[in-house]
Order: sequence, then C-alpha cells, then structure tokens
Amino acid sequence: MKKQNLFATSYLGVAAVWLGGHFGPGFATGAFSVTYYVKYGWVGLFMPLLAMLVTGGVMFYMTEYARSHGTTSYKPFVLSCYREKAGKFISIVYDLLFLATVMCAGGLAFSGEANVLMNFGFSYWGAAIPTIIISALLCLYGSKLLSRASKYMMYAIVLVVLLIAVLSLVFGQYDLGAAIAAAPVSTKEPNLLYAVFSAILYGCFQSTICFNVMSVADILEDRAATKKAIIAGYIITVILMIAIAFTLFCYVTVIPDLCNPGVVPVPIMAVLGRLGFSWLTYVFVALMTLAVLTSAAGLANAGCVRFNKLFFFIENQQLRRAVITVILLGIAAFGASFGMKALLQKGTSIIGYIGILALVIPAYTIVRSKTKKSSNISN
Repeated sequence: MKKQNLFATSYLGVAAVWLGGHFGPGFATGAFSVTYYVKYGWVGLFMPLLAMLVTGGVMFYMTEYARSHGTTSYKPFVLSCYREKAGKFISIVYDLLFLATVMCAGGLAFSGEANVLMNFGFSYWGAAIPTIIISALLCLYGSKLLSRASKYMMYAIVLVVLLIAVLSLVFGQYDLGAAIAAAPVSTKEPNLLYAVFSAILYGCFQSTICFNVMSVADILEDRAATKKAIIAGYIITVILMIAIAFTLFCYVTVIPDLCNPGVVPVPIMAVLGRLGFSWLTYVFVALMTLAVLTSAAGLANAGCVRFNKLFFFIENQQLRRAVITVILLGIAAFGASFGMKALLQKGTSIIGYIGILALVIPAYTIVRSKTKKSSNISN
C-alpha cells in the first residue's frame, strides 16, 4: 500500500482552517497577545495552553459530530443534535453568534491589515477590496480548495512567525530580566485568577471558529482523523501564540504603552521598528496578508455552507458562493469601522460570554455525549 504524504493529509488541511480562522490580524499584530496574556506578566505566557484547551475541546466535539452525521453546516447540525423544536431556536442563536463573529473577527482582520498597510501609503479600502475579492475566489470551489489553500498558507505563517520571534530575540534590544521582575501591566488582583479567567474567555471567543472547521469536516475520513486534526491544530496554534507572547513580553519594559492598543495598535510592528531590518517589515506585511486571507476565507466558507439555500434563486453555484462571500466580508468591513481597540476590548469579550452559554457548555455536555454514542454504535 502506498504511504500517504504527511503534507497531503486531510487532517492537516482541517487544522490549517482552524489556524487560519484563529490567526487573523488581531493575533498576527500581537494585539490579542498583549490584551489577553502579556499584560498579566510572566504567568500569562502559560495561559495559551489553557485557552486552546477550551477551544480544542469544542472543536473536536463539534467537528466530529458534523463529520459523523454529515452536518457540515450548523443549521442541519443543530436540527440533528438538538432535535427540531430546540434546534430551530438554537439555529437562530448560532446565526446571530456567527454574524457577530464575522463582524468582530472579520473587522479585526480588516482593521489590523489597514493599520499596517496605511504605513505604506494604502487607504482603508485599498486593503479591504482586494481581500474581499481574493477571499471570494478562494471560496468559489468549496471546502477542498479552501483546505488546500489554507494548508499552504499555514506553512508560510508558521515559518514567518518563528522567523520574526527568533530575529527579535537574537538581534533585538530588550530586557527579559526586567520584564520578569516588573509588576504586571494589569492592576487587577489576584493577578493569577484574572489571567486564568482571561484565558478561558479568550478560548470561548475563539471557539466560534468551530463553524469554520465544521464546514470542511466532510474531508475527514474517520474519528481518528478528527482527533489528529484537533491535536495538530492545538500544538501549532499554542506554539505560535507563545512565540508571539514571549517576544512581546521581552519588550514590555522597553517599549512604552506596548500593552495599550489605543496607543500601540500593532505591537509587533513596534518591535520590528527596534530591529532596523526593513526587509523583515515587508515579510511581516506578507504575513499579515496571509493571515487576513485565511481568516476571511474561513469565515466566508462557513457562511457559504450555512446560507447557501437562502440564495437558491442564484442558479450558478460559484456565483452564489461569491455573492454570499462579498456580503459577509462587507459585514466584516462594517465591523472594522468601530476601530481595533473597541473590537478587541468589547467585541471579543461579548462574543466570549455569549459563546460560554451558546456553544462551549453545550459542546462539552450534549454534543460530547452524542459523539460518544455515535462512536460506540460504529464500533
């Protein structure tokens, strides 16, 4: 039997969709890192392990149920999992949660990209319009193309993030000792408790990405492939989160207001400015573009799967997907108008709180129980 190439495996493609949804510009800029982790001091550097544990559990149960029951869109998912009466209500809640995620996560994508590209003479719409067009093209041919494209973009993102982290730590002028000794930027006490709560809230917010991952669950062969996808996604995401958080933590006493998104909207750019490597700045711009595309395309594909039947009057399937994508990314562009600081401090928290009740608790109880039953029946 021919041995399968590791880089061609379906589970890495699904893991890449998770990473692509998570690794939007809010993450790539370092804004998420300083808001949820770095400001709590050195203890915050360990919190991504907890945050992604919350997200990973939701990812596994939701994606495995979607794979095993053929419900890659969340409306048939809720009707299957929660039955018709409860399912109809939960479907509406999921619609609102998904659209709020599109506005917030997509808005962060456009806002983050705009904050970077405006340094190079681009306008807001100069960054937004090409993103909408390319994301629409990525979604025209469905889950297989998105999974494949996200997988290759994932490899590039991993390499660039690690490159930036290594060069910043090798050649940068930072003070790790002072950062460890300094009091946390956050003045909330007890600091550890708030750091843990912040990580859990972030994990709940990022759990909404499960809609993106569920939309490509049809390419997974079995339960074992789902496990591999979630484990791979967890490991890669945590490594990148800690790499960015640690890099920024080293500079927290060197760069004033690094943890204040209202003053320093793109923390990674502030660090790169200290290095003096102009070519690395351009590499970061490329990273941002990849992050925007994977994040926006993942959200758009999930929306195409969910809202496909609402646009039945458009007979051409590819045109239908393109129209849905443009509408969804238009909502994201509207979200960006609220500004990066508002989306980071208020938008993500609101979605996180809603996600606890609407997504996280049900995933760890009801959906978990039903995936176990399905697994026992198949065995």
